[in-house]
Amino acid sequence: MDATLHDGDLILFQGDSITDAGRRDSPDGLGTGYVSIITGVLAAKYPDRNYRIINRGIGGDRTVELLERWKTDCLDIRPDVLSVMIGVNDVWRLRGKWSGQKFVPFAEYKDNYIRLLDQAVAAGITRIVLVSPPAIEDNKDEVLNRHLDERSALIQELAVTYKGVYVPVRETQKRMLVEYPAVKWTSDRCHPTAAGHALSAQTWIPAAGS
Repeated sequence: MDATLHDGDLILFQGDSITDAGRRDSPDGLGTGYVSIITGVLAAKYPDRNYRIINRGIGGDRTVELLERWKTDCLDIRPDVLSVMIGVNDVWRLRGKWSGQKFVPFAEYKDNYIRLLDQAVAAGITRIVLVSPPAIEDNKDEVLNRHLDERSALIQELAVTYKGVYVPVRETQKRMLVEYPAVKWTSDRCHPTAAGHALSAQTWIPAAGS
């Protein structure tokens, strides 16, 4: 497998609110985040390639909820390229339950992620892009960040196992937080600002092989 983009590819983006970015309220269904930016850059850079982009991110989702809707929102769509960014909410719930959701321990997160990928591969999805979740706190030693570092390492391993592509959004954001602290990369230490979304898009495009 690889994630090199081909003319006419249907590219599906999956994830939580960072991917969602208001897509259900936007006319094109893409939202205002990194998915929209990637779509615009690809169209401007490769106007003859006819990429088709679908955003199915849903705010608040953990790997648990993503599994529940995986058939309808992924397998039935049958994308040529599947991009997944999931994990922030699995960890964020450590701060308290939200809408009945609770923290997802690492072992359960790993099992959920493997189930997502196994089902995708079984459905014939051969090009997979796995994106590390962004930072939650500026403090790299904060407990939530340590949980996400562990999950990012897993995602990188899974990208190798499933012969996909790993996009180091988390690592890039952490570096920029240190090198350019005056820039507001997140609005609430979790959700990206315009600059944060642009940084994710800028990291995704070359990694995905376009």
